Amino acid sequence: MRAAVLYNIRDLRLEDVSTPEFSTDEVLIKVNATGVCGTDIHIYRGEWKTSMPIILGHEFSGVIVETGRDVKNLKIGDPVVAEPNILCGSCYFCRMSERNYFCENLKATGVTINGAFAEYVKTKAENVYKVTEGFNLDEAALIEPLACCVRGIDQAKVRTGDTVAIVGAGPIGLILLQLVKLAGASMVIQTDMEDARLKLARDLGADHTINVAEEDPVEAIKRLTGGYGVDVAIEAVGSPKAITQAMKATRRGGRLNIFGVSPEDAVWEVKPFELYEKELTITTSYRSPFTFQRAVKIALSGKVKLKPLISHIFRLEEIHRAFEVAEKRLEGAVKVLVKP
Repeated sequence: MRAAVLYNIRDLRLEDVSTPEFSTDEVLIKVNATGVCGTDIHIYRGEWKTSMPIILGHEFSGVIVETGRDVKNLKIGDPVVAEPNILCGSCYFCRMSERNYFCENLKATGVTINGAFAEYVKTKAENVYKVTEGFNLDEAALIEPLACCVRGIDQAKVRTGDTVAIVGAGPIGLILLQLVKLAGASMVIQTDMEDARLKLARDLGADHTINVAEEDPVEAIKRLTGGYGVDVAIEAVGSPKAITQAMKATRRGGRLNIFGVSPEDAVWEVKPFELYEKELTITTSYRSPFTFQRAVKIALSGKVKLKPLISHIFRLEEIHRAFEVAEKRLEGAVKVLVKP
């Protein structure tokens, strides 16, 4: 099969490789579309370490073409998506009541093991979720980031009537916006540096948008909230500067969720007194622990719009251009998909 293989930092090669061999409890999926995620870009840049060579791609949809003999609930021809994180089920964290993806033996499709920037990908049947026949499979490729965002909303504990600021209007920020609205926020403020993304945010329900290149976002948010700041701020950029903006925009007694993935060596400098004086509740959000099923339901309900986020679709042969557009946000890029 054809696949894009990352050999080293920025050394991405389109090659002919063997189709994955699958086990008795696994399925083989013919890939329909794979999203270029911020995590892919981090790995591509060398900001997130993993073993190489590797086929990246963990946000994907497709159709089952083969099943292992022990697979009972899935069949050839099923349109599906898959949770990329594969747990061992037996380590310290897997056996805790509050199970999360802290598994000591965790494997992640497209992050630690070969993924979906290819014609075919394999995964555990227990990680696979069927989608309704006829549901757009390009949109289905965004269910994985949707599942991560569901976790973020859970962590932030958004309540009916809350005022919320979302720092960043990329694909994640725009999904979080819609989930926050569904949760009953009374006002949502979205910030970004690009007017096109802010316009999309308004189209998807943001009450106010702020271009951080043109005005101080903290001052603007306080002005919109009577000088207090928001009840909840969610950082969806992945940079220490964005975290600081979100923290300063949160009211006393408010809640801050750090969602964005910063480079592994990035450092957030903060005055402890500012956190102490505000009595902030700070949470982080890591992957999509047991939120995938809910994300599938939300996507199929149509209550979160995924299609408007897809700005570019490239063929696998155009993988280098796809990464360039996603990394540099060229041509108004929001979510970039790659199709074999």
